Amino acid sequence: MNKFPDTFQSVFQNIYDNTARNNRFAIATATATDFALESDSQLLKSDSNQIAIPSSNIQEQYQLQHLIRPIFGKKGINKSVIGTHPDFIQLEAIYDQAIRHYICTIFIDLKSSTRLALLYDLSDVVRLKNAFITTCIDTVRAFDGHVHRLMGDAVMGFFGGGSVTKEDAIIDAINCATTLHFLFNNAIIPWMNKEGYDSTEIGFRIGLDFGDDDNVLWASYGYDSVSEITATGLQVDMASKLQGHARENQAMLGQTLLDYIDWPEEYSLKKTETLYSLTKEINYVEPNITDKNGIPINYKMRMLNFRKLLNLSPLISEQEQQVADNIKHYGIRYDCHIVYDGKKDRYISMSKFLQKHISLTFTINVRTHGLRYHFPLKVTFTKTNFGKEAGKEAREFEPIIREITQNNDPRWNPATSMIEIPLNEATLYRGLHTMKAEVIDSNGNTIFKDWIGVLIV
Repeated sequence: MNKFPDTFQSVFQNIYDNTARNNRFAIATATATDFALESDSQLLKSDSNQIAIPSSNIQEQYQLQHLIRPIFGKKGINKSVIGTHPDFIQLEAIYDQAIRHYICTIFIDLKSSTRLALLYDLSDVVRLKNAFITTCIDTVRAFDGHVHRLMGDAVMGFFGGGSVTKEDAIIDAINCATTLHFLFNNAIIPWMNKEGYDSTEIGFRIGLDFGDDDNVLWASYGYDSVSEITATGLQVDMASKLQGHARENQAMLGQTLLDYIDWPEEYSLKKTETLYSLTKEINYVEPNITDKNGIPINYKMRMLNFRKLLNLSPLISEQEQQVADNIKHYGIRYDCHIVYDGKKDRYISMSKFLQKHISLTFTINVRTHGLRYHFPLKVTFTKTNFGKEAGKEAREFEPIIREITQNNDPRWNPATSMIEIPLNEATLYRGLHTMKAEVIDSNGNTIFKDWIGVLIV
C-alpha cells in the first residue's frame, strides 16, 4: 500500500495538471475590444497567444476527502458549497432577525504567496496557488467543515452546526489543521522540490477559535442582491488575528477554544520573540484590545504542538514514523474499542469526544506467525490524564506491565493469528487523556511505541 503522503502527492499533481485531463479555459493578453466570449464555447477568443490553465470550476472534486475521511472514521463525502452555512440559510434576505449559535472558525492563509508572481510564470502561479487553495478547501470539508469565503490567498471556514456537538466541532478543526501541517511538510514540500519550485517561498499559517452560543450571532448583511449570511463575534474575528500570530506552517489557538475543551499545555507551544539576544514570551493576542471599560482583555493564545499531536494522530502509519516519536512494527497493532452490550466498536485516536462512564478496551495485538521476536516481550501501558477534572492525584499512573513469554502464548487468538494483550479502562474526566503502549524485547530494544488519545466531554 502506498504511503499516505505519496498518495496525496498524486492527488496534488492531478489538481496541478488538471488541464491535461479536463476541459480548459484560456487566458489571452488583449484589450476589452480584442476578444469576445462565445456562448457555446469554454474558450475566450483572441488573436493573441493563449495560455491554457486549469479551471477551478471543472476540477475533479473530493479526491482528498476519499483519502482523509476513512482514516478518521468519517463516512460519505461532504459536498457543501461555498457561502452561507446550510444551518443558517433561513436568514437569507432577512434583516430583522438573527440567531445565536456557537461556531468554531478556521482562517488559513498562504504565506509569502505574493512574491510567487516575481519568480514564476503567472500561469504556473495560478496552478500552484489553486492547488494549495483546493487542498485547504477539501481538507476543511474532509472534517465536516464548511468553507465560508475565499479571501485572496486565504480560506475562511466554519466547523459545527445544529447536528454537531461543540467539542466535536473543535476537534474537527484541530484535526484539519494537523492534517494540513502533515500534508504540507510530508507531501507538498517534497512535491515542490521535485517540480523545481522553491518550497521556502510559500507556506501557510492557521488561526482557530471557538465562540459559544452567547458570543456568536448569525445574521444577514448587505442588500437583497448583494448580501451574505455570516457569523459575528469576538472569537470569529480572532481567528484571522490568531493566524497573523502563527509561525510559518503552524496553527494558533485562541483562549476560548483552549478553555472550552481544556486543551493541555503539554500539546501547546508558547510563541516567543528574540530581540538583542533577549527572548520573551508572547502569551496574548497583540495589539491587546480593551473592553468597554478600557481594560486590556489579555486574550490568551497558544500554538499547536504538532510534533506531539502527531503522535496521537491516525495519520501516522508504519511508513511515516519519521515525522513523530512513534515506533511501528508490521507485526504489532494497537487498538482501542468502545465496549457496550457485549459489542465492540473501534475508537479512532483523537477522532471524536466520548461521554463519561464509557467502557474502553486497549489492545496490543502481536502477530507471531512467520515472525521472530526475542522473547520474552514486555508490553507496557502508561496512562496520562491531562484534564483539570482529573486533578494531580489522577494525572499520571505507573505503567501496567504484561509479558509475552513465547509463541504459543495462551492468549493467542486463532481467528486473528495474534496474541492479544487487553487492558480495560473507562472514561471519567473531561479533556484529553492518552494511553501509551510499548513493546520491549528481551534485549531491551523498544520494537513498538504508539499513543492513543481519548477525548472526553
